[in-house]
Amino acid sequence: MNKYIYLLILGVICVSCSQPKQIFLESKDAYFGLTSPGIIPEVFAPGIVSDTSWGEHCQVAISPKGDEIYWSAWSSKYPPADGKGNTEQIYFSKFADGIWTKPALAEFVKDHLTILNGGPVFSQDGNRLYFYSVDRPGGLGGMDTWYVERIDEKWSKPINVGEPFNSKGEDWSLIFTSLGNAYKNFGKTIRYNYENGRFSSPDTTVIHKDFRPIFPIYVSPDESYVIFDSFKKDNFGDLDLYISFKNKDDKWGDPINMGDKINTKARERFPVVSPDGKYFFFMRHTKTQDFFWVSTDVIKDLKSQSKNE
Repeated sequence: MNKYIYLLILGVICVSCSQPKQIFLESKDAYFGLTSPGIIPEVFAPGIVSDTSWGEHCQVAISPKGDEIYWSAWSSKYPPADGKGNTEQIYFSKFADGIWTKPALAEFVKDHLTILNGGPVFSQDGNRLYFYSVDRPGGLGGMDTWYVERIDEKWSKPINVGEPFNSKGEDWSLIFTSLGNAYKNFGKTIRYNYENGRFSSPDTTVIHKDFRPIFPIYVSPDESYVIFDSFKKDNFGDLDLYISFKNKDDKWGDPINMGDKINTKARERFPVVSPDGKYFFFMRHTKTQDFFWVSTDVIKDLKSQSKNE
């Protein structure tokens, strides 16, 4: 009898070990349980993230596992020190106990709600969350990049990235790649080596001599393509999104306007692709500055049109 019980237990263990581990991004609860978009952009998470009570800003930040989503928005609820106008703050929602939590202020910005805190970006392993903050005490001055580190499932106090990444000026959001690089852009694109949480070897990168990205860019994990905004006289609006694919010489080729499904008379910027590579997110300057998402099939279609092979 004991032999049969042992074999039964062993069988159960073997079956459980052979069961593939569920990936949250592939579950029905991912992305707030929303119906996936097709090739026509849709407002992302209306009433949750894209809410009429605030003006969304910068890119959506989705954790590598997909169970946390951060974003920033302008709101008069948190005015600057003089009490006039509004500030940008960081919000989040996470999947816990089988549900997505109600959107709330990120804990690490609560100590400085009279200054700007925005542009959240996850590191590739999800253990750090980077963001910019304006005139936060302890910084270099101006718009510095800071980060919080995950410790026992909680975020640490904000830590200034320091030099050479930060400078006394404007330091917008960054993007990490799986090749050990990090890119930032504010008028010019700079690539850094990123290793063991440190930035080094800054190098100015020109995507294309005839295009000047203005705001943060998106670089794919394998650096095979880059998406950026630019002003051009034949744009659909004043600022359109473009994509450029790497060619055989390992250089980004001629940029392609992402077309009238992505670009409109309104301003489009702040591109980012979800960690599972399925969805392309960007911000469109609607009345309330909404986040939009669309299937990355649009990128595949543009790839087929590329002349950079």
